[in-house]
Parts: sequence; structure tokens; C-alpha cells
Amino acid sequence: MERAFGVKKEKEPASSVQDASDRITRRGDTIDEKIKKLDTELGKYKEQIKRMRPGPVQEAKKARAMRILQQKRTYEGQRDMLCNESFRLDQVAFNAEGIKDKDAQQTLTSLKYANKDLKGVVKIMKIHGIDVCDFSFTLFFQSRC
Repeated sequence: MERAFGVKKEKEPASSVQDASDRITRRGDTIDEKIKKLDTELGKYKEQIKRMRPGPVQEAKKARAMRILQQKRTYEGQRDMLCNESFRLDQVAFNAEGIKDKDAQQTLTSLKYANKDLKGVVKIMKIHGIDVCDFSFTLFFQSRC
């Protein structure tokens, strides 16, 4: 009924960088648990394969172990991607914190002030004097050679 009358849906508040980082960390932890389970299964299959005689049963166990190993590698790849994503989010949070920090603002204002000072000094400086000095240095070095 509310949709018919154009009532807007309540928006969820935007999540912060820290919330996103926490979610990614939790997902990484669940993937780590899955990898540990697969490691224990692989250990069991390894022991079973050692005790068996060569044949079709051993080949079936090897095939199952290979599938589990492939799953483990897939999970490890996902975990690595999540770690990289978490690292990038932490970098963003650090940069955002640095921008909000007073030190960064003071540095920016001091750089602007220094830029104005340099422009003023360049206007005052006489280029003719520099050219004469440069010419005299070249004559000096030519006379030494």
C-alpha cells in the first residue's frame, strides 16, 4: 500500500570503512576455518592412501583427495583476495584519518604560504645579475681548461 502512494523506503545508514573492514575480516576467518577442515580431511585421506594397496579403491581416494586439494586452493585464493581488499581498506582509512588530522591541514596552509613567498621572491629577483654571474662562471671555467 505504501508503494502505491509513493512512500519512500527507509535507507540504511552508509557503512563506514571500519565496518567494511570488520566484515571482510569475519569472512576471512570463516574461510580460514574451512581451510583447516579441508586440511584435516586431506590428512585423513593421505593416511588412508598410504595403508591401501594399489587399485581402484586407492585411485578413488586419490581423486577425492585431489578434489579437496583443489577446493583448498580455491579457498586460499579467496582468502588472499580478501586480505588484499582488507589492506586496501585499511590504507583508505589511514589516508582519510590523515586528511582529517590537523597536521595535514597545517602542512597544506604552510605550503600555500611558502608558495606565495616564493612567487614574491621571484618577482623581486633581478635576472640580469644572474646572467652576469653565469657568464663570469663560464669564462672562469673556460680559462682554467
